[in-house]
Amino acid sequence: MEELIRLRHELHRNPELSGQERATAKRLRFFLSHYRTDELHANIAGDGLVVVFKGKEEGPTVLFRCDMDALPIQETNEVKYKSNVDNVSHVCGHDGHMAIVSGLAVRFSEKPVEKGQVVLLYQPAEENGEGALKSIEKLKELEMLPDYAFAIHNLPKYPLGEVVLGKYTFSAASKGLIIKLKGKNSHAAFPEKGLNPAAATAEIMQMLLNIKESLPFKEFVLVTIIHIKVGDVAFGTSPGAATIMATLRAFDNSDMELLSSEATSRAVAIAKTHGLSIDLSFTDDFPASVCNKELTELVDSVAKEQSRSVKYLTEPNRWSEDFAHFSSCCPSVIFGLGSGENQPDIHMPDYDFPDALIDVGVDLLEAVARKLTS
Repeated sequence: MEELIRLRHELHRNPELSGQERATAKRLRFFLSHYRTDELHANIAGDGLVVVFKGKEEGPTVLFRCDMDALPIQETNEVKYKSNVDNVSHVCGHDGHMAIVSGLAVRFSEKPVEKGQVVLLYQPAEENGEGALKSIEKLKELEMLPDYAFAIHNLPKYPLGEVVLGKYTFSAASKGLIIKLKGKNSHAAFPEKGLNPAAATAEIMQMLLNIKESLPFKEFVLVTIIHIKVGDVAFGTSPGAATIMATLRAFDNSDMELLSSEATSRAVAIAKTHGLSIDLSFTDDFPASVCNKELTELVDSVAKEQSRSVKYLTEPNRWSEDFAHFSSCCPSVIFGLGSGENQPDIHMPDYDFPDALIDVGVDLLEAVARKLTS
């Protein structure tokens, strides 16, 4: 346990943003070098790692994924292992996720599974939604696509160690919508000689804010406008360009398809009415984390065997997780581990993953793995 705590503190002290996890991978490889592994593959989706532990007999491939990246947030905790990097910190708890999966490496090096193989995926670039899909492609190249895939996420506001399951969606789909309007600049004294996109921008904003009331969505949807820009600060100029950015969110993937389609088609119609050209694009695309029913029930039963509290969500978490992409390639489940009722929320500058949760996660995931490989 102490070595895993030291590892977490070292990772916490040296956070790296999405796509920049090189030093994080180096620290993990040094830790893993002290234990027997059957295979270790580097440069997964960037600087990720795949570590393999084989059983004596043929059997399923069971994958456990942890995320490696930190957030562009200045940490305010005053702990000895506080982030050394300005405006970058592990206030989402990914340092704890890596410590838990590293604990599995310790367990399976000491006592291999009976059948099949366990694959530990240290995945970069979760926060920007790019890492999971690239990791899946690399796993295909390695002929190591899993039969089952698991991930956890620490969850503040739940009792320490409580297992939190979706029934059967754990977190929402989301994507960023970028709308760029192009008109024509003119002098502010003669706006009629140009084509100012301000009115269309206002109309598109209202459309986005009201769209959920006008369509037959099955479940919760949300549009959050995050950025607006109309021209530049020049009081003598009537602007000729505008940008609108919004986050679309839905609990159901088909609702997300409808929301995306209608938002873009309506924006195009508004731009056309105002005589503007329009460019549309999406970014940070996360599907909903739809969990396999049988694997959810397995986690439930293992948790109860270990006398842990189990709670099912009344509705999915509104935030998104790129692990959701694994549901398209194999039965998968992501679930929560309570990190304490009095903890700050994740992504807050004073959040810190509790060390006491490491052993809880290792014990639970190890038991799940051994159930599937015995």
